Amino acid sequence: MIDHDVHCHTLLSSCCNDERMTPPNIIAMAAQAGLSTIGFADHFWDSSIPGASPWYKGQDWAHVSKLRDQIPPDTQGLRVLFGCESEYCGDGKIGISAETASLFDFVLLPMSHFHMSGGFTRPKDLSRPADVAALLMARLREVVKIDFITGIAHPLLPIGFMDYCDEILAMLDKSQLRDTFAKAAEMNISIELNAGAFPGCNGGQTDGCHDESLLRILSLAKEAGCCFHFGSDAHSVEAFGRITKLAEYAEAIGIGQADIHPLFRSQGQ
Repeated sequence: MIDHDVHCHTLLSSCCNDERMTPPNIIAMAAQAGLSTIGFADHFWDSSIPGASPWYKGQDWAHVSKLRDQIPPDTQGLRVLFGCESEYCGDGKIGISAETASLFDFVLLPMSHFHMSGGFTRPKDLSRPADVAALLMARLREVVKIDFITGIAHPLLPIGFMDYCDEILAMLDKSQLRDTFAKAAEMNISIELNAGAFPGCNGGQTDGCHDESLLRILSLAKEAGCCFHFGSDAHSVEAFGRITKLAEYAEAIGIGQADIHPLFRSQGQ
């Protein structure tokens, strides 16, 4: 079932500090894990778009496109996709243009990087769980209208407020979620199952954050007819190994090959 990982970071991402996370090593690990497709999704901000945070500056096309020269001639039978993870800051501010998006095989867009403070992705006064829930819903409604992205990275995961994840996700209105996921399905925007988002994939449940909370949300996306993709969100060799653990979560939601985004679906399916 888990035959691809299309959210994987290399050393070109400023937050990746594992020197082993190079395309040749990642391709070898993917082949060993039995994957048929690997998608690199390093962090990216289009230099033609103003407003990048200091952290994002430099992670532009000239930087991330170096990856194409790092892919070995022998990909061990794997299909290799060159993508990126850009950024959505709210109120229509997105770190990639439609023109630049066309240079990539795929574009993943997160809408809940609330650990990026200072008013960049997280409003300066954001603190109460109820306000986080309201902002998550608003951002999701905005992102599903963007017609040049491929998928949403770790959708609705309140990064920066994970101690209150269960509480925040429980506040989201099911009717609004179904309607918004239906829009994503209409736009063919893929919903990500992110191994880093599930505590069960990362050593066990934690206070305030349990697998079941996110599974309930993703099940609503399945009911709405969304397509899906899988990502380890790996920034290290150890984290890459968790991708196959997503099989039990896909089964719990009822995701089959027919539910996988066409770009990421096994060839011939």
